[in-house]
Amino acid sequence: MLGRCRYTLVGKFTNAMPKMEILRKSFIAQTQLFGGVKIAHFNSRDIYIDLDNEADHISVWTKQKMYIGGQLVKLQVWTPTFKPGEETPIVPVWVTLPELPWHCYYMDILTPLLSPIGKALYLDSTTMQKSRGSVAKVRVQIDITKERPRHIWLGFSEKDHTIGKWQIIEFDDVPLYCLYCKHQGHSLEECPVKERDEDIKRRKETEAIKKGQGK
Repeated sequence: MLGRCRYTLVGKFTNAMPKMEILRKSFIAQTQLFGGVKIAHFNSRDIYIDLDNEADHISVWTKQKMYIGGQLVKLQVWTPTFKPGEETPIVPVWVTLPELPWHCYYMDILTPLLSPIGKALYLDSTTMQKSRGSVAKVRVQIDITKERPRHIWLGFSEKDHTIGKWQIIEFDDVPLYCLYCKHQGHSLEECPVKERDEDIKRRKETEAIKKGQGK
């Protein structure tokens, strides 16, 4: 059932949404899709974007944002737990693998290697062309609320699992995520919503104490 929405994205406008006709034309002009797309209005700020193939889904999603009708729209992967007032912690990030062995510069090797971290999406151009030997870079879908390992075991033998190396893993520009307001861009300690709610709570407690003292 959920598989029918596996190529669905959510577009979240930061301000007013343009008319749907303008939205559709601008989206198609900017994305150069291989397949079709259906765009549906959800509310005044959110839209559903149904793509029909994985290549289009990845290429659009990894843009992370677009400007449509002069308005910023954030692009996020859809999940069954989608709520309009929240942002998903599922994001695409670049993962760097310094001094990766030369024979490992291929998706069929890197996909299972990185599976404990997330879903490998694609290689950067220099890794794919093997024109840079110092590091490999892979775009990976991760959950930024989960712990990120600094290294992972890379085995060289199917028979002897002790032969291999600990491969260093570096994550580039991972956005912050607040578990309180469920938004990207700041930590729990810096959450303005949490600060506001705590301030309201303190005021109510102070008022309750004053009322109690007045009796």
